[in-house]
Order: sequence, then C-alpha cells, then structure tokens
Amino acid sequence: WPLNYPKKSDKMLRRVAILASRGGALGVSAALLGQHWARLEQSASKRAVASTERELEGLLDGHPGLVRLTSGKGAAHAEFEGAAHSLIHGHRGAGEVERFDLWIDVASSRTLALVRIGDRFCGHRGIVHGGATAAICDELFGWTAHHCGPDQPTRIYTAALNVNYKAPLIAGTPVLVSTSLMRIEGRKLFLEARVESLDGETLFATASSLFVIAKGNEAQGTPAL
Repeated sequence: WPLNYPKKSDKMLRRVAILASRGGALGVSAALLGQHWARLEQSASKRAVASTERELEGLLDGHPGLVRLTSGKGAAHAEFEGAAHSLIHGHRGAGEVERFDLWIDVASSRTLALVRIGDRFCGHRGIVHGGATAAICDELFGWTAHHCGPDQPTRIYTAALNVNYKAPLIAGTPVLVSTSLMRIEGRKLFLEARVESLDGETLFATASSLFVIAKGNEAQGTPAL
C-alpha cells in the first residue's frame, strides 16, 4: 500500500491547534495572575484607606474648630439613618461621598461637617465637580436651617443658593464645611458657609443661601409653599 503522507495543510492545522492550546493555557495563566494582582491591589487599597482614616481621625482629634463647636451645651453629632434616598447619603461610599460627619450646635446656630468627596464626582480629572461642592453646601444648609431654625420646621426648601469657588478641590481631600444661620426674617432663613482645608490654610469655596419655611409649617402632610 502506498504511504499516506500528511498534506501540508494538515500539518499547518496541527501546528495551529498546538499553538492555540498553548495560547489558551497562557491565557488562563494570565487571567489567574490578573485576579491575583487585583486581590493584592484591593488589599493594598483597603490598607491605604484604613491608614488615611487613622490619619484623618488624628487630625480631627483636638481640632480647634471642632472643639469650639462641640464644647457647647447643645452640641450633638448628627445621625443619618433612613437618609439613603437623598442625593448625598444615597451615594456614600468609596469614590463618591467617602466621609460626611456632621456636628450641630443649636445654641450658636452653627454646624461643622467633615466631608471627603472621591474621584467619581469629578469634572476635570482629579478635581471635584463644582456641582458636587454646591450640593454638599446645599445639604448642610438644609440641616442647619432645620435644626437651628424656629421650632425645627418639618418642611423647608432652598429658595436661592450662591457658591463662590476660590480654589480647586482635589478629589479625596478632606475638608471642613462650617455653616451658620445668620438671621431669620419671617419665613426666610439666611445662611452662610465656608469650605476649608483641615488646617484652615486653604479656602476652597464660600456659599450663601436663602431657605424658606413652608406656609402653615404643619407637622403632618405636605403644606403648600
């Protein structure tokens, strides 16, 4: 019988199959290696966040502004349970609103907040979007007006908001936002705020706002403006 030598096309197919199998093995190895590196990076990120949080708590400990505010008889640390529906508290987490701690002093009509915004709320890469800064100020104006306003009205709304930006806020930078209720005229509440670095050396923004208490101010239902 004549010998059946493999055709060149058959040899080529076998070579392709061998290379493909080797490539598949390499692909699996690369995938496993990628997963391993991802786990290492995640672990390193968690350690970095934990370290940053410890450093931040150290900076806050004994901070003059916080000491002044919390030394008041009516000062309290705010809790945000049940606020997951809100714009700010619905986005708490890594890369978004990473820290939002609020202290309220009703006696002095002031609040102080520690805020850190992550890189998912940027405009230009690495710089916090101005709208995010405005939203933080508006949120804190609302808390200040609600807790420090007359009889703590249940329905109160933003009527005007003005923000002046003084310096770019780099994502991940912890800031202190101090808010004050300046005066009350009937149903109108006038407030001011400052967004500053923890050391007080950098002023990122100033803001002012007019809040209006809803007509009627009933505790039940939704009164009309």
